[in-house]
Amino acid sequence: MERASLGAWKVFREIFPEGREFTVLCGPGANGGDGLALARHAFLDGFCPKVCFPGKLPAEGTLSHLQLARLLALGLAILSWDELRSTSGALPAVDALFGTGLSRPLAVPYDAAAVWLSARPTLSLDLPSGLDGRTGHPLGAVVRAAVTVTFGRPKTGSLLDPGRDVTGALHVVDIGIPEVCWEGEESLAVLDENWARGRLPVRARGAHKGAAGKAVLLVGASEYFGAAVLASSAALRSGAGLLVVASTQEVAGKISLAVPEVMGRVAIGPEAGDIGQILSGARAVLAGPGLGRSGAAEDALTRLLELWQGPLVLDADALNLVSERQPLQNLLAVRSGTLVLTPHPAEAARLLGTSAPELLADPVAAARRLSEGFAAVVVFKTATPVIASPDGRLAVGVAGHFGMATGGSGDALAGTLVARLAEGEEPFAAACQAVRAHARAGDLAGKTGRRGMSVTDLVTALPQAWEEMEP
Repeated sequence: MERASLGAWKVFREIFPEGREFTVLCGPGANGGDGLALARHAFLDGFCPKVCFPGKLPAEGTLSHLQLARLLALGLAILSWDELRSTSGALPAVDALFGTGLSRPLAVPYDAAAVWLSARPTLSLDLPSGLDGRTGHPLGAVVRAAVTVTFGRPKTGSLLDPGRDVTGALHVVDIGIPEVCWEGEESLAVLDENWARGRLPVRARGAHKGAAGKAVLLVGASEYFGAAVLASSAALRSGAGLLVVASTQEVAGKISLAVPEVMGRVAIGPEAGDIGQILSGARAVLAGPGLGRSGAAEDALTRLLELWQGPLVLDADALNLVSERQPLQNLLAVRSGTLVLTPHPAEAARLLGTSAPELLADPVAAARRLSEGFAAVVVFKTATPVIASPDGRLAVGVAGHFGMATGGSGDALAGTLVARLAEGEEPFAAACQAVRAHARAGDLAGKTGRRGMSVTDLVTALPQAWEEMEP
């Protein structure tokens, strides 16, 4: 508690350097004890904290009660809730009501305290009060913080939407918890700047296109030519050495006019060539973007699954076809651990026979369920994508912005991912790297304006995003 409060006090001074006067709203439990200790540090440093308990005081014999006694011994008065909320102004505040132990909606008067705190620049301790620390959904009334100082490691709910919005800027304070104490706890790798730094293996100076890997993309029915362009462009700008777009005769005939580096081959329809020959020499395959759900598309996907046992990404219409056709599901069931699925919520719901809102209520559980059910690495595409592996590994992407919410963004992510697989990366690592680079490219492209940013802008920024991840 001393380490947590000292770390939070340091952050408070950095964020609110002019905040000589501020308010600390405390709950009766350990989170309130952190707030009391922070107020004591502030008072001893010459600041003027106003401490209030909207509800009950800490029970005698608890650590929080000890912290209250230490504070009272310094002569600092405790304000009543009625007295505090009648004051005007918008001084900074500290939310020390409830932390990760909360499992039900805030009761009276804490719900009103959450509203009061949300109207001020507030720093929350560990987790904004009222937020479910596991799912990222408010339990009811919730504090909308400007800053959250969390202890030990980020709480899952602060990383997922809509929890990210109420968490504000997230700061992690190390309070000396040994790693052994986290055993058995759910842990997500956070795909942020620190994670990305030096993440890519060094590519040899003498590398050639064969070493960079050949990728085959079964994409783009005739009416969805753009999906083939975006997926193959993203794969190209993510380092794939050789690219083949396997599609309808129309798409295969003109793809090189849009992306000169790509070779077109006919794999869908009555003119389809030998899919085995098209796959020759491939290191990874992507199927789905713009594929459509026609009988010809299903036939092509069936032949692909029968012949290809290497790294495979299924996206978009490939996922929809799998959800609708039991024979395709049977073909997936006999694969040997090289499958990556990239569904958005509606596609995931079709695969699992449930509803998108049910899955979005707990995105981590949804990703786990898909991963275990299909023995595949899964990228569950929400605003904060969750990556799950059958071996239990989890990660969450935290870059990106609302400007990426446009048609074709998923096609670009799929192309980005297959390029990493083609270079030889294992599926979970490839998925994490692709999610990070895709979102980071969105951030880079959005610097000139996020509203109206196109997927083409994002794809153009991919080389810089990958460059940042090199040693």
